Amino acid sequence: MRKNKFILFLFVFSMSIAQAQDIHYSQFNASPQNLSPSQTGLFDGDWRFAGNYRSQWSVIPVPYRTFSIAAETRLKTKLENDVPAVGVQINSDKSGDSKFSTTQIFVSGAYIKKLNKDSTHFVSLGLQPGVTTKSFDVAALTFDNQYDGDAYNPALASGENFPKTRITYLDLGAGLGYLWRKNHRTLVNIGVSTLHLNRPKQSFFNNDEIRLDMKTCVSGIAEFPVAAQLDILPSVMYQRQGKFQETVVGVFGKYHLKPINGMTTAVSLGGFYRMKDAFILVANMDYKNFNVGVSYDVNTSKLIAATNRRGGFEISVIYIFKKVAPFIAKKRACPIYM
Repeated sequence: MRKNKFILFLFVFSMSIAQAQDIHYSQFNASPQNLSPSQTGLFDGDWRFAGNYRSQWSVIPVPYRTFSIAAETRLKTKLENDVPAVGVQINSDKSGDSKFSTTQIFVSGAYIKKLNKDSTHFVSLGLQPGVTTKSFDVAALTFDNQYDGDAYNPALASGENFPKTRITYLDLGAGLGYLWRKNHRTLVNIGVSTLHLNRPKQSFFNNDEIRLDMKTCVSGIAEFPVAAQLDILPSVMYQRQGKFQETVVGVFGKYHLKPINGMTTAVSLGGFYRMKDAFILVANMDYKNFNVGVSYDVNTSKLIAATNRRGGFEISVIYIFKKVAPFIAKKRACPIYM
């Protein structure tokens, strides 16, 4: 049994290095800087703060947990049609018996340009440099050589040689975004990003040929009213990294409640489907300056033999701080992106 666990660890560990799959969330629109640096600053307000937490495969002995926090704002300038924005994103992920951990700190910068006079069309170009550290704990593992015939003896040498248990590297990403926003209930937001442009080294064994594949991500979300108090929000995300790809499609129904102090209050229910992997059930609420989302993945892949269809639980919180209430024109709502 112990030997089988170690073989399983080697398999998962080697796959983690070879595939180098990135941190990701089912509620991908709730982590905008992870989606694309071009999303930095594309919101209605002065500051946007975001927090995300994911616990995956809780039925296995050691579940995978991911946590992210982010902040962003637009800068005050004398430019009439353009505005720069800056943000910071911190990700932390820990998984498996080896306590394999990933910590990322990214700084995002975006340049947002207004395309028309009525402030409804925008393009955004973003860059995202950062630092990533990955590590694992050898002391948390057991090896065949540490069994004396009757029981496990931690005093015995493992017989394994790991040149490194921690690696740190620089990372660079870029993105391009387009936003059309007619009013607070009608919008289209499309983004394209390419991450790991410098293809950083990924080896714990001093092998320079093992590098992190570039990742391309295309995402889009729209919102439009279909009734006096009901909106529909279709959403899609496709990303590819090396030989691996992920496609997520879904839709929300958003019901607007009575505004509180002139601010949107709404509840949303919907679902997503991650192709060949999971159905995702999502509930969301807008209350004053907060947006809170909860989701659960129902696993449909071959892993159901181990997970019993239990996938990942997620919670997201977004808070938007506004110093001044947005200006509302008599004939057209003027978004405050400028």
